[in-house]
Amino acid sequence: MFEWDEEWNISFAGCGFRSIYYLGALSCLLQRVPQLVHGASKICGASSGCLVAAALTVGIPIEHICVDVLTVAKEARKHILGVFHPTFSLLRVVRDSLLEKLPADAHLQASGKLCVSLTRIADGKNVLVSEFESREELIQVLMCSCFFPVYCGFIPPSYRGVHYMDGALSNNMPLFEQRSTITIAPFSGESDICPREGTFNFFEVHYGNVSIQVNTGNVHRVCTSFLPPRLEKLAEICHNGYMDALHFLRERDLLGTQLPPSLVVETVESCCELVESAQAEESKEILLNGQNPHQEDHWWLDLKIIENLPAGFKSVLCEACRDSHDGGTILPVKVVTYLLTLLTLPVELIVFLTKSLLSGCAAIYRLLMSTTDFCRQKWSSQGLNRTFPEQRCSSRSSNPDLRTQTGGDRNTEPLASTTTPNSNRTLQWDNTKAVALQPHDSEGE
Repeated sequence: MFEWDEEWNISFAGCGFRSIYYLGALSCLLQRVPQLVHGASKICGASSGCLVAAALTVGIPIEHICVDVLTVAKEARKHILGVFHPTFSLLRVVRDSLLEKLPADAHLQASGKLCVSLTRIADGKNVLVSEFESREELIQVLMCSCFFPVYCGFIPPSYRGVHYMDGALSNNMPLFEQRSTITIAPFSGESDICPREGTFNFFEVHYGNVSIQVNTGNVHRVCTSFLPPRLEKLAEICHNGYMDALHFLRERDLLGTQLPPSLVVETVESCCELVESAQAEESKEILLNGQNPHQEDHWWLDLKIIENLPAGFKSVLCEACRDSHDGGTILPVKVVTYLLTLLTLPVELIVFLTKSLLSGCAAIYRLLMSTTDFCRQKWSSQGLNRTFPEQRCSSRSSNPDLRTQTGGDRNTEPLASTTTPNSNRTLQWDNTKAVALQPHDSEGE
């Protein structure tokens, strides 16, 4: 039984492109028990999970996040090397999306509510950030948590002058240790909301506070986290998240919770229903014309894999899958396209490496110039301090050419004019570097 009088948190594990699983689960929670999401004390996340958590805290509709995930996956699949193509930057796409969708006061809404997991590169320790001074700082934190080395590039982003990387490498489930935290992960294990495997699992591994069972299903899930699957498969993953969240609500006896009237979701007709009605009308016209109807299912997306999703998600998924099938080319055109891609790939790779080399050289040049300026200022200040005692020593000597006259030996003390006792002559230098005794007048004269 869920304790409503206690504080609770929601934590999302990092999972790459499988973050669409969270959107399906959230669609179920927001549809059935919305106060379970809106009443959470903290919403936590690592890697791609922090993006979903940030969207919840600042009020971005999850349907918009679903569109972004499908768009990025479709864009990555266009390249022959996928996410590893030199012209495709996953981190740049994420940053552009954050700049476009985060409101101006996003840092104010997220402070105290959002908790992001980071991994400090210097020592590999985990850092949890929940306070943000500006919108740009919030974006920097999210970018740091999403940076997976090599997969997202080689130059890590920084937050407050310190370089960080993917938070999943040190703590993939923030606030996991608190009993009231609702954990969500797209890998079968011991999380509160996760896939359920029907086979026996003899052992499991714990990675970053996430329990992952060792089975073939999880191996496939990990692979599809880094390499985006087809959009139809992503739609199925979204639906699985919905069903697993529904199973969680039934286990905790939360389905009977009364919803506030302001949070009741309005039902609208989805695109699949529109397509079905259009096909039904078309079939009637064919029957009236005496022709055999050609019964055809919703060929770009199977209705069974999205039948329980809300209407808004059905519309988004159907439209994305339809766009991925629109403009399909015949086999010869695909072959020519692939050949041209193989020919242009080395050129793109050379251009990318050249740009990276130039940017790296420019960064090194700026670093060297700043170091040179610092050293020059340091040396000049030290040289200025050394000139003062030299000037004092030179002012004390009566003859500036004294070192030259003594043969240039710096260790030889100068010969000063002295007066021998009981003598009226003084020992002095003359212009021919000879010593002579000059008569000395007495004090009475």
